[in-house]
Amino acid sequence: MTDDGFLAAAQSVADSIAAQARPAVGGARWETRSYTGKSQYSTAVFGGTAGVVFLFADLFRVTGDPKAREVAEAAAMWVEGQSKSDLRDRGADAGLYFGMSGHGQMCLHLYEATGRERWLRDAQARARAVSRASWPDAHVLSGSAGSVIFLLRLHQATKDQGALDAAVRAGSHIAETVERDSEGARWDWLREDQVRFSAGFVHGASGIAYALAELWRLTGNDVLKDLVFQAWQWIEAVALEDDRGICWNRWPGDPHRPRVQWCYGAPGIGLAAARTAEILDSDDLCRFAERCANATLAAGDVRNNPSQCHGLAGNAELFIELARVTGDDSWLAHARAFGDQALSYREEHDGELRWMGDEPGNYSPDFMLGSAGLGHFFLRLARPAEVQMPLMVRPNSTEERPS
Repeated sequence: MTDDGFLAAAQSVADSIAAQARPAVGGARWETRSYTGKSQYSTAVFGGTAGVVFLFADLFRVTGDPKAREVAEAAAMWVEGQSKSDLRDRGADAGLYFGMSGHGQMCLHLYEATGRERWLRDAQARARAVSRASWPDAHVLSGSAGSVIFLLRLHQATKDQGALDAAVRAGSHIAETVERDSEGARWDWLREDQVRFSAGFVHGASGIAYALAELWRLTGNDVLKDLVFQAWQWIEAVALEDDRGICWNRWPGDPHRPRVQWCYGAPGIGLAAARTAEILDSDDLCRFAERCANATLAAGDVRNNPSQCHGLAGNAELFIELARVTGDDSWLAHARAFGDQALSYREEHDGELRWMGDEPGNYSPDFMLGSAGLGHFFLRLARPAEVQMPLMVRPNSTEERPS
């Protein structure tokens, strides 16, 4: 598929989602599906309306289509109204994928696409609320590492010292909750009423190490850098090998076959390694990321779906980032091949165009489990140098590295 073909695919996904919008007080919303498959009207980035904004904001940025901007702003206004009470609630969820950091990232992304100051003010309000918050854990999905990502993105956009100070506070929480053993550094994860330890991106050490590396980049605090390397030491210590290559269980001792997906397995761990390798100028981590990418490539469409969380789109983000970090365009070719496979999940039903999400029968328009994330992946394939991953810190330049 050509760049124009992937752009047309992104537009097709956006048109399908726009047709499903439900007018609501103060904006627009979508009926989405939760992780457990229940219908919901959610403000979350993960499985809710906030994540839809990323697709339409970047589509407006690329095409200038005012309809894309209208959809993005209508969605953001509904999320803004529904989540306003969180700004006064010290017990509100501060996380990136379900809470205030995610809402702030949505507003910031929309500000960068449109230039409208109201969205920047909303992002800053959420950053102030996050700066006073507490976290249940250190992970990217629900904890302080996810807030570090949002706060550093805001600092990148505004040079707001308050955002950087808040990110440092979140980083301190990560450092205070680390557990060490002879194999390295790790962070606990409560799963099935038991304490687990994962290497994965959203629930584990690789995503946390990535967030710490980004924080080191802007602070030069070598305590953070040492912790990053200790985390990667643990990640490598618990790695396995199977017929596809390097892999990980969801946690050491998990009896199921290792996953090959962004949230737990080699695609997400490789993504963290690639970005951290760039920040730390580490050839070893870059080679490690390539091992993860080769395992991801060997697995192919292992989950038989095109989603960000468990499918082709999320897995191929590693290839796009490796192409950027290494300059090796063969990785971009692999990403396009995954994109070509993802096109097969377009369906027509009673004259209505639909794009499958995480599993057959799921046509939710959300970002992680549904079609918005797929549309954004197509947009990334069409404009890889222009459209960045919305839930990570923007790639660094050499000028931003500490001396």
